[in-house]
Order: sequence, then structure tokens, then C-alpha cells
Amino acid sequence: MDRRVFLQVAGASGVAISGLSCSWLFKKPEAKAIFPAGIPTTCELCPNKCSVVAMVEGGRIRKLNPNPENPKSRDMLCARGNAAIQQVYDPDRLKQPLIRAGARGEGKWRPVSWEEAWDYTAKKLNEVKEKHGPEGTLWASTEGFQEVFFKNLGSAFGSPNIIRHPSLCLASMNLAYSMTFGTVPSFDLLNADYVIMAGANRFESIITPDTMDLIGGLMERKAKLIYLDPRFTVTASKADEWYPIAPGTDLAFILALIHVIIREERYDRAFVDGFTLGFEQLVEHVKPYTPEWAEQETGIRAVDIIRIARNFAAAAPRAVFYAGRRSSWYQNDFQMRRAQAILNAIVGNWDRQGGMVPNQKVPKGEFLFMPWDEPKAPRVDEIEKNFPLAAKGDGVYLPLRENVLSGKPYPVKAWMIYKQDPLHAVPDQGKTLKMIEQMDFVAVIDIAMSDTAWYADVVFPESHYLERTDPIEVMPGIWPAAVLRQQVVKPLHDTKPCLEIVQGLAKRLGLSDYFDYTIDQWVEAEAKELPVPNGLEHMKKHGVVAFSEPKYGATRKADHRFVTKSGKIEIFSERLQEAGQDPLPKYSPPAKVPSGKFRLVLGRKATITHAALTQLPWLHEHNPENSLWLHPESADRLGIQTGDLLEVASSVGRVNIKALVTQEIRPDCVFMLHGFGKKSPWLRAVHNVGAADAVLLETAWDKVSGNAAMHETFVKVAKV
Repeated sequence: MDRRVFLQVAGASGVAISGLSCSWLFKKPEAKAIFPAGIPTTCELCPNKCSVVAMVEGGRIRKLNPNPENPKSRDMLCARGNAAIQQVYDPDRLKQPLIRAGARGEGKWRPVSWEEAWDYTAKKLNEVKEKHGPEGTLWASTEGFQEVFFKNLGSAFGSPNIIRHPSLCLASMNLAYSMTFGTVPSFDLLNADYVIMAGANRFESIITPDTMDLIGGLMERKAKLIYLDPRFTVTASKADEWYPIAPGTDLAFILALIHVIIREERYDRAFVDGFTLGFEQLVEHVKPYTPEWAEQETGIRAVDIIRIARNFAAAAPRAVFYAGRRSSWYQNDFQMRRAQAILNAIVGNWDRQGGMVPNQKVPKGEFLFMPWDEPKAPRVDEIEKNFPLAAKGDGVYLPLRENVLSGKPYPVKAWMIYKQDPLHAVPDQGKTLKMIEQMDFVAVIDIAMSDTAWYADVVFPESHYLERTDPIEVMPGIWPAAVLRQQVVKPLHDTKPCLEIVQGLAKRLGLSDYFDYTIDQWVEAEAKELPVPNGLEHMKKHGVVAFSEPKYGATRKADHRFVTKSGKIEIFSERLQEAGQDPLPKYSPPAKVPSGKFRLVLGRKATITHAALTQLPWLHEHNPENSLWLHPESADRLGIQTGDLLEVASSVGRVNIKALVTQEIRPDCVFMLHGFGKKSPWLRAVHNVGAADAVLLETAWDKVSGNAAMHETFVKVAKV
């Protein structure tokens, strides 16, 4: 398909685009100072935080438009962002606090006042605290502007057990790039001439500005895209070359690229000598990793590997091996991402236009609140002992669940959850259900009755993002921005922002002094340090403060010190060696697919965030049900046709799902879309529709970062 035609039909492929002018991508946006007919705010329907202008008439939201003042969101609003209107007016959204009136999962609820919900929750938390200490409580959350208040309540309560989403998503990537460069850079896809992308299905799973910039680069400058994926995705269809790589062998491919570039002396010698540490060790390390060897591992011809390596080096510094976001694939993900970082480093694309760029930040102020004592107990996931390099503030989800289920090193009996659905986000749904069942108390703060909320004891309804004001959020990047999420309409129902929910609990837990402020006071303090006159007034009128001109080269000066142990870009990592890990990426072949089974691979679309939003009508009509992708060779062998009902079984669970027979997947793999097979009847469109991948996924994690390994599960497939 012609790439210009692609933009016209992008909505049908799940890449719904609104208000996009491709030529805009190559010039500074014209600021539109005031929106007389709308209220600027910030979208919450995914982690991208795009800027939005809400058009309100008679107290009702009529339309959401993109805000052109935020360079990061590229003057666009995707399908998810537009569907926020439906989320506000969803008849099935949570409307008031609920307390369970029957057995967990039975669906019997008693509507209660906020006072009763707060009193009951505080009573249960204190009971657990008296019996097991504050460490007997677990506080789980997903990214959000008000997440800070939820985490602070858990810490003020005395619990060390704050667990967040990154170890189910991007922990491997973040740690690998941080260990190499001392920071996690952005990728200048707008100006890159040659992009290698492995599994990051950017034309279906939208990230701004990366998706928009990649489209612009391919269309306007004819940049080259090399794409590796066991599945023929929409991104694969737009690439110059697609390789259905053997799952779990990406590291072999990258090591072979490095081998060729070093052997043929195509690396940036001046940059390597001046800014990196450990290149000599790398030279010896990659000698066995020849293109011929990699061909046997990956299924990609050696001649193609050699050509890609040469073209990549020739295009540098405007060449990147793109990291993507979700790195929860295999147990070698950290080392695979390390190899990506090293490949990028040796061609000298660091801090160059079209390469990898360290992020800029917009400064903001900070509200000073009364500090609490640090929790005394160690974390239940034992991250300090088993994953010493991982982010302690995020935790490691799967090892944490294993310890909670075993009761070691101590019991955890209360689970507080904000804006997260562990029953779908965490592999092996059966284990997560057992974890819920052994809790004395579970409370959920959410907008909708998620599956996890369905099994809770108390459900607190949060106001929709369009019904509340949130803290100012800084978004680092090549085009950094600070954004405000301000209230657009009054809450429709008896709901509250997370801060007010936290304050109600804090009052009853004797912790009010730590939360003695309003959201307006918090935002006002943050706005004081913004680099614009009258920061708060500016934010309310514009919704964003942004730097629209990228800066390149500041860290390429001889006296620059990287935030690493050596002060240089660390190709060879002493910190990894000291932690008992491989200081250079070492390849181990993935487990072979057992006879009669398939490797299960997962993916996202532009209409789904985590496992949510599939019930909203505008998004549901794009993907009314998920199916199991199966190659024709495999389908013929099993007597399966498209539309047949299948039983798919792993060692931990089984589901029924309809078949989709397609050549767009490897014969040794099957694929299913995330976000279906919901247990909650309040999610009517997807209740018992399709299947939940979390039922099938087995427990496995990356040994360095603790990141969940979600492509390590093998399944049997049979016609029902």
C-alpha cells in the first residue's frame, strides 16, 4: 500500500488519527494562545498524555480536539482519546462507593456513603496493621497524575510494599539503557533515515510522538524501516523489509550486527574512543556471533544481516535501533535491550539529530508536605537481594506475588489497588485469584468495575479525568512539555478524585497531617517554577508549557560525565559484573517449541490501553472480539478453519476462543489480542467475550530486571 494511502485508511487499521497534518511534523507549531470555545486539559486514556481541548456546551462535553501547543502530541488525538467522552457518559461506570455484600466474585454489592466506605476500609487496614504490621499491606498502582497521592498514603501508613506497572511493561528497557548511558533516551524518529524495530508495533500500538514521527519520516523523507516480528503487523506492512524472526532470538540478530560493524570497522571510532568504556572487551565478545551463526538462530539470512549492518552504519548517526516501550517478552530481555543500546552507541548516534537523544525537561516547582518516617520492614518481593539493580520504587510484580502466596518473608493480608487490573495485567490469572482469595481485605479505586474490582471488598469510584484537576506533569523528551489536567465538567455521579479519597482514608488512619493541602495548592506550587510568566494562569489558558526546539550535542563535550559508575557510556558494565550478571550481553537460545504446541505471543492495538477500554462502543466496534491467529499449515494439520471455536491450554489455564487462520504469523506461533474475556458483568461488551491471555500466561521473568516474560508460554490448540 502507498504510504500516503495508509494515512487515509489508518483508522481502519486501528491507527485512528485526528487533526494530523503531516507537514506540521517538520516545522515549529504556531502557538494558539487562548481557546475561547474550549478548555485545555490532558488526556488520560493511555500513558502518552496528549494535550486536549474540551468543547463544552451547557455543562456537557460535546467534542475533544487536539491541542496544537503540545509538540509531543503532534496536534493529534487518537481513537482512545476521542472515546474519553463515552467513558464519562458510560452508563456502566462506577457511580458511588460499594461494599461487597456476598462472596467475592458473586456480584452482590451494597451502595454506601463515602463515610461508611472510608470507615470500613480504615478499620480493615488497621486490623491488618495490628496483626502483621504495616508491611502486611500491599499498595498497587498504575501510572497516573494522582498516583503520587496513593503511593504516599501507602508509604505514610508504613508499608514498604508499593508495586507499580513497569515490571509488567518496560522495566527491562529502562534498566538496560540506564545501565549503559545513565539515562533512558528518546529516539529522534522524525529525523532518522534508517530505523530497525523489533516487535514494537508502532503503527498499531500508538506512542506519541514516535508513531507520528515514524509516519512522517517514511512518507516525507523516505526513511528506511527494517521490522522484525513473528507476526505480520500493520507496522510490518509499512516497512521496507519485514523478517518473521524466530521468537526470542532478537539478541542473536543484534550481536551479529555488532559483529559485522566491528569486523568491517564501520563503527564511529572517534566517538567510541572518546565517550565509551569497554569496547575492547566487546570486540572479543562478539567474535563468535557471526551472521552465519545468527542465521541458524534467527531464520534471517546471513547475507541480509550483513547488508542491514552495513546500511545501518552507513546511515549513522541518523540511524537507530528503536527500543520500543513494552519489553516484557522473554527472560533475556534486559540483555537484548543492552545489546540494542550498545549497537546504537558504537555507530555514534548518541545525542545527534536522527539518533538517540537524552531527554530535556521543563522545570516545575514542588509542593512541600510533611515527611513521614521511612518504612522499617524490607520489601516483600526481596528486590534488594534478588534484583539489586532494579527500580526499588517500582518493585517486581511476579516475584512479589510468589512471595505473597508463600507467606514469605512475611504475610501480606491487605491489598489496596489504584487504577490497575491485576487479574488481566499480571500473567497466570489463577495465581492472582488465589492471591486475592488469601487476602483479608481488598480495596480498589477505579472508574469502571474491572475484574479485580469485581473481586474486591470495597470499590471507590474515582472521578473521570475530565471531571477533576490533577497535578502538573512533566514529560521529558526531545520536545519536553509540562501539562496540566484541569477540570472540564462537574462530576456526574457521587465520585471523587484520588486525592480526596486518600484524604478521607488518611483522616481515619491518623495520617491527615501528611495530606493537609488541596489540589489547587499543590498545582499552584508546581506552577511557580515553570519557565513562563504567570505560570499558573498560563497553564489554565494553554494547558501546556513546551520547548518545541530540540537540542542536540550538549552531552558530546569532552568534559561531560554520564550518570554511570565510570562517567562514560558503559559497553562493558562493572556494575553488572559486581551484581553477578553478564557484563556484556551473552546469548542463550530460547526454549524450543515442544512438539504439538505453539509459542503464545501477545500484542496491543490503538484502541486498547493495558487491558482496558475494550467496552467503550467507539473502540469496541474496531475490535468486538479477539481471536487466535493460526498459520494455515498448522490449521490444516489440526483441521481448523477461521471461525471455529478452539480450546487453548497451557500448564496454568485454558480458554475458548475463535480461530483466525492467516499467513500473517509464523507456523510455530499463535497470537491473541489483549483485553478480552472479562469476568465483570458490568463490562457488558466484553463480559465472557473472547478470551483473556492472562489465564494462559505462565510465570516467568527476566533475571536482571524482574520484568515479566510474557512470551515464554507454550500452548496446545484443539478444535472444540
